[in-house]
Amino acid sequence: MVEMKSLVILVALVPAIALVSSAQDKQKDGMMRVIERSEAKHIRSRQNLARILRGQPHFWLELQAVAARLKTQSEWLLNVMASESLLDPSARNSLAGQTASGLLQFIESTAQSMGTTTAAIRRMSPVEQLRLVERYLTPFRGRLNNLADVYLAVFRGFIVEGENSSVVAPLNNSNREQRIYSLNKWLDFNGNGKITKGELALAAFTIGRFQPGAQLSSRKLERNLIQIPETHQTRSIFVRPLITQK
Repeated sequence: MVEMKSLVILVALVPAIALVSSAQDKQKDGMMRVIERSEAKHIRSRQNLARILRGQPHFWLELQAVAARLKTQSEWLLNVMASESLLDPSARNSLAGQTASGLLQFIESTAQSMGTTTAAIRRMSPVEQLRLVERYLTPFRGRLNNLADVYLAVFRGFIVEGENSSVVAPLNNSNREQRIYSLNKWLDFNGNGKITKGELALAAFTIGRFQPGAQLSSRKLERNLIQIPETHQTRSIFVRPLITQK
């Protein structure tokens, strides 16, 4: 059962999702369904993080350092990585023709632009992958002002300005934009044919559920660890342009 506290947090995080008048109850029901559908992924991501912290206790400190250098929040980075890979450093998108790998699900062209490959990324330690995460996000330094901005940098390779209701896919009627939407249709929670900044934040938060300022403890995560079979499959497919690294 999902606690009502999660719903309160969710509404506070994504105010654009909340509607007014008689539509509010329907919207809350929709958000509860989103939370319920993400529960298994949320549990798996926490388990994977516990494993990371057991093997590399300094991962959390390194993540905080990376976030500070990027002028963003470490919890937002965690939420996006949880949504992308369930915090499994060896994760690979299992769909035919897809190469996305690692904590942030880098595709092959992006990996090569950073002097590596997706196969090499899957063999890297979580801390080594954090260095790639920082390198990829460095062009956005100082612009990662909320969870949606962090996810947009990963999802589209650029940041769409505006409120949570701003559409991020499709941006026009071109075949490319329609394909991006089609591959990521699960992010369109209200089924209106558009993916918004608020929906991106909703997707990341319901899986990761990390909040800025919250205390994260590897011991606490381990106490709550539930053993379930391993899996390296991921669901999302993100199409982003090649970013030239300086």
